[in-house]
Amino acid sequence: MGRDVRGSVLAVLVVFASSGFVMGQALARVPAVRDHLGADTGALGLALMGMGLGSLLAMPFTGWLVDRFGSRRVVTVAVALGCLGWSAVAVVPSVPVLLAVLVLTGTNVGIWDVGMNIQGTHVEQARSRSLMPFFHAAFSGGAVLGAGSGALAAWLGIGLAQLPVLAVVGAVAGVWGASRFVPEAPPEEPGAATARAEDGVPARAEDGVPAGATAPAVAAEHGAPAGATATGHDEHDEQAPQRPARRGVTSAELLIGLICLAGALAEGSANDWLALLLVDVHGAPAAFGALTLTAFNLTMMIGRLLGGPAIERFGRAAVVRAGGALAAAAILVVTLSSSLGLALAGGLLWGLGVATIFPAAISAAGEVPGRGNRAITVVSTIAYGAFLFGAPTIGLLAEVAGLDRALFIVVGFLVLLLVLSPVMREKSGGRDRAGAAMVG
Repeated sequence: MGRDVRGSVLAVLVVFASSGFVMGQALARVPAVRDHLGADTGALGLALMGMGLGSLLAMPFTGWLVDRFGSRRVVTVAVALGCLGWSAVAVVPSVPVLLAVLVLTGTNVGIWDVGMNIQGTHVEQARSRSLMPFFHAAFSGGAVLGAGSGALAAWLGIGLAQLPVLAVVGAVAGVWGASRFVPEAPPEEPGAATARAEDGVPARAEDGVPAGATAPAVAAEHGAPAGATATGHDEHDEQAPQRPARRGVTSAELLIGLICLAGALAEGSANDWLALLLVDVHGAPAAFGALTLTAFNLTMMIGRLLGGPAIERFGRAAVVRAGGALAAAAILVVTLSSSLGLALAGGLLWGLGVATIFPAAISAAGEVPGRGNRAITVVSTIAYGAFLFGAPTIGLLAEVAGLDRALFIVVGFLVLLLVLSPVMREKSGGRDRAGAAMVG
């Protein structure tokens, strides 16, 4: 039997989990990398920014790469090179070399990230289910497992040889999953619906056909072979020519990108500053700070597991709005309360609130009409700006106003998310409820 043209949920889950696993096992050994290089915290922090820089350099081009070569090939190569980059961290001789290695690693990790999100969106739309939160939960679960593996290696006294060994494990899993990706539906040209109507071919979801209808299904209705796409090519022919996406950037992409940026900033600021906030500002023991950060990551994973059913019941916009409000309230509890018990509760709610924002925004980007993979690229690039610039911005503000007050900037972005949340509404029938007025 041929491969299911709707794509494999398991394959996407494995690729997301392997990405989180490889990253988690490497970042857990940052102190060992610092000791190996004899670097101070400032120099190491600058080197670690190379990851975000490399990702931002690569992400704007990933949509084009996937359009040209298909996500199966693109993600397979990115997984192999990304894991090679994480492995190389174990043998870098100096901080400048570490910076260069992390820029190259970040380039491939960025392509890996966008490519797997594109495939995940395709699978989600083809199956007419809210699956993206589950995929991102797999990433969180992989990160927890990877970080735990790194912590165990450190406790056992294993050196940085752990990095290439576990990177190989992640690479094998990631390549296996990517090899089971299927070609995504090509983006629509402006006027394509009219052309299909003139040829007697039914329109797609955005033209009034139910959202679950896929291109192969439409082709089958008109006598095309079961394994063929609407353009008549075999399902495995990822180099088949595809219609170009609409030019420019839509207003919907920019607004969804800002929502995704707010979620990424709230997530990244917790990972970067939550433990330090509790220890330095509230005087908590270091173990309590680590416990609260662990609580944040666990509830974020749980929130993503619950996010799919919640979105299907209440709608994407409502869930994102509720999550943003919960995260903003939790940050205020953590920063303003002197009670460590309330701080722990705030950390739990912080993770639960931000859990669905990023994956829901990626789903919304995948529904922008006529933009296809390019919309996911734009939204991902905007969001990853938070990971690159969020930590240094909060750090600079903390020098002036204190770390607790510096985190108010995250609350401000979450308030902006509440205002913009209507753009996250799902498509319904022939209407695109996300809107797509062109601005470029």
